[in-house]
Amino acid sequence: MITAQNISFRVGQKTILHKLSFALRPGTLSVVLGQNGAGKSTLLKILSGEQKPSEGLVLLGQDDLHKVSTAALAHRRAVLSQQYPTALPFAAEEIVMMGRYPHFNNKPAAIDHTIVHECLDEMQVGAFARRSYQTLSGGEQQRVQMARVLAQLRDKGVQESKLLLLDEPTASMDCLHQQLCLRKAKELAGSGYCVLVILHDLNLAAQFADFILLMKHGKIIATGTPREVLRPGPIAEAYDMEVNVLDYDEYDFPILVPAAHISKPVLIRSIK
Repeated sequence: MITAQNISFRVGQKTILHKLSFALRPGTLSVVLGQNGAGKSTLLKILSGEQKPSEGLVLLGQDDLHKVSTAALAHRRAVLSQQYPTALPFAAEEIVMMGRYPHFNNKPAAIDHTIVHECLDEMQVGAFARRSYQTLSGGEQQRVQMARVLAQLRDKGVQESKLLLLDEPTASMDCLHQQLCLRKAKELAGSGYCVLVILHDLNLAAQFADFILLMKHGKIIATGTPREVLRPGPIAEAYDMEVNVLDYDEYDFPILVPAAHISKPVLIRSIK
């Protein structure tokens, strides 16, 4: 679905990404992991078409991504960024309707309104449809934005594979809605979407990823399944920290915890 061929990105004399090559297939949820500053968001911007690589090529199917028209691209890929500041008092349903703009010219049709409310309900924010977006909590706003990208790619009757790019979609969410968001992303991957998610939570990556790209300083240092990548060695290299990897029969994914280095228990005293 999307292929990166030796892509690099530079700002002035600083190289942000170093000759990255990989392919992401439809039907998979891929997760990008790495420390702050590893180049994850820059990579997502290049894969979305927002930025061009300084070197190399990105293919969307057989097409050069950066030569696909904006209108055509809007039907094939959607992007959820980290922040969406807005000074205007849009209602939540109006934010989600923005995802339908590629599908109509002057006025949304009945199907557009139906899709908007379907997506709001799927992200459990249907009750906020007429609420001002600005009055919602950070996690609620992020779920509205997730509903927007779902609405953008929903094209009933069209079977062409879609690309969904999510940059830290769960950052503002509580644990319940983190699960909701990533289950929806996994469901879309299962239906044939190519989904790429940037995460910081190693355990969410372990639970939901089909494929992981582990980055450090603009380079990919490990790729593979969660069990192949989420091991003490690669994690120590990427994060400069040690982890213990736990396996339980009732889970089909590893569980990671920071390695303990405290030899004595710490006594925490309450102050009255």
